Amino acid sequence: MSFVLLALGTAGVFAAAALFTACLRPAGLVAYVLAVYLLATTEVVVLSLALSPGSWLTRSVLLVSIAAVFAIAASVWWYAGRPRPAVVGVRAAVRELLAERILLVLFALVAVVYSYVLVVGLTVPQSITDTLQYHLPRAAFWRQLHAVAYVPASPEEPINAHPPNAEIQTMASMILTGGDRYVALAQFLAVGVTSVGIFGIARRLGLDRRGAAFGAALYPTFTVVVLQASTALNDLVVAALLVCAAFFVAGAATRVELVLFALALALALGTKLSTLFAVPVLVLFALASQPRRRWLGVAIAALSGLVAGSYWYVVNLVETGKLDGGLSDAFPQGGDGTVDGALDVMRRLAADLLELSAGEGQGRLLRPDWIGLAVLALALVCAAVAWRRGRRTIAVGSAVLGVFVLVAAPTFVVWSEIAWRVVRRGAATVGIGEAPAGPRLPEGFLESPMHSAYGLAFVLLLIASTVLVVQGVARGTLPRAALAALAGIPLFLIVFALPFQYDPQRLRFFAFVAALAAATFGVALRVRPLAWAAVALSAATTVVLLGYVVPRPAGLALLPGNRDSERATRWYVQGESGHWSADPDAFRFLQEQVPPGSTLALDVVRDTYVYPAWNAGLDQHVVFVPKDGAIPAGADWLVVGPSKELDSEGLPPAALVTERGWRIFELER
Repeated sequence: MSFVLLALGTAGVFAAAALFTACLRPAGLVAYVLAVYLLATTEVVVLSLALSPGSWLTRSVLLVSIAAVFAIAASVWWYAGRPRPAVVGVRAAVRELLAERILLVLFALVAVVYSYVLVVGLTVPQSITDTLQYHLPRAAFWRQLHAVAYVPASPEEPINAHPPNAEIQTMASMILTGGDRYVALAQFLAVGVTSVGIFGIARRLGLDRRGAAFGAALYPTFTVVVLQASTALNDLVVAALLVCAAFFVAGAATRVELVLFALALALALGTKLSTLFAVPVLVLFALASQPRRRWLGVAIAALSGLVAGSYWYVVNLVETGKLDGGLSDAFPQGGDGTVDGALDVMRRLAADLLELSAGEGQGRLLRPDWIGLAVLALALVCAAVAWRRGRRTIAVGSAVLGVFVLVAAPTFVVWSEIAWRVVRRGAATVGIGEAPAGPRLPEGFLESPMHSAYGLAFVLLLIASTVLVVQGVARGTLPRAALAALAGIPLFLIVFALPFQYDPQRLRFFAFVAALAAATFGVALRVRPLAWAAVALSAATTVVLLGYVVPRPAGLALLPGNRDSERATRWYVQGESGHWSADPDAFRFLQEQVPPGSTLALDVVRDTYVYPAWNAGLDQHVVFVPKDGAIPAGADWLVVGPSKELDSEGLPPAALVTERGWRIFELER
């Protein structure tokens, strides 16, 4: 029944968005699809905010509101003459794409990978640090409060202060289903929307259908994209909205496209503050895409979108007196303010982005360097010979290959080791040989939805596409906007590095500029070995990711031989996630010993896992203990986290005290 309600609610939202979009008559199917996504997201956000002041955000009221919006949309569509989206030539386009062998292989890879990712997202409990600290707790609290609002007495500033648009979508799934099984669907959907946007941007840059589809299909295979697609984080949602903004600003020939550009920018800023650092990239892309006569209109639309998307910062100002809700005080991340410091941050982020080190932040540049240097020397000799013989394309290709191998040598060595472990462990699972001894991953190696970059295929095509795009722009076969799409990566890196200290987790914020660059990657189809090499690298990387790195207990742990009842449980997955506050004993008690419907008073410090207080059905009622230590009236249980001082006078004996510092008390009423 819960899935039926979610399906009905989702269908109602997208049907209304589709009807409204048809009335706008956007040019082309890609514009139509992206506009539907923007209007559907807007509907969920606006309805949730509109129902919040009166605490009316319940399942029945939300469903009635969705039905009412659909009825309005149907009426508007009818009186507008029942317009339909332009679908002329779609069958011919699909046949053209499927006739390209390299695209067929790539499409099959994406289909297999994301079928698996969807299974993981629907069956494996969420275990990423940020999801358990604030992404999921804030959505669960809003469902409990029947309002998108500040959570009283929260010790975790991100629960209140961060922009809410992505978590509003998560909350809507919780309201409609009464549980958290479907919380990853917003990110999963965002991947598909981003790919559609990449295809549309590539077409507007002058690439043919096959080239546009190549970059669009590669994006879902990038490392951090695969890893995040099954989580309740929000980086892929931000990327999808910003790609929509880039697509519409690349057109911006009509008022409708300007409005949709502004709407996409507003939704992105209302989802994550990192949007502000993407604005210079959008400005550069717009300047390169638009004639001067349109610059003023684009600027007005951008400013309007930024103002509209700043609504939660106004809420923060009202609630705390600070636009950021106190985040900068609680989590100081500023750099040292020196030129040397900023340059060091840029160097380290660039090294991580280009996979120059075996693990993020290690600084293990070009090691072992002899492999890369030997290949580079050979490649340069081949390039020189080819150049003298007039084979300039081969010469450039050889030089690019040599540079890539030099850059990628450390990662090749480490990932080869991991791949061999995957093969051995997979064979052991089916009874062939023994599983490898020692740790799962090499010491110092770190790949996760929070830390990873975009993979070797991305690095290869970034280097090669830069060369090919520069050639195309010089010859007049590609517009300057194609070069601006690639320039977005170094521009974003500089803008993002200037105010902050180094943090290896910041690479996920590059998802938008990586997608924008991917819109140019279709030029690689002109060099077939290059395109096939990128597909091969993507395939090899995703096999390793799905088998060994996807958040546990996914990958090989889902195979029957590796799966047991305890390791698959919610409390085990969240309790063994590696965070200092993760505790399987405490989380198991909360899941198995606390009766559904109980009220839990949480007394925890900042940076503590909060979400395990709820079970999968979100049956518990959770409140925070205020700073004065007064236990809220009506609480059935007091849950005290690690590092939290407690005056136990007047409390009954603890029902559980764990080695990691959790204390749980059953209170007498």
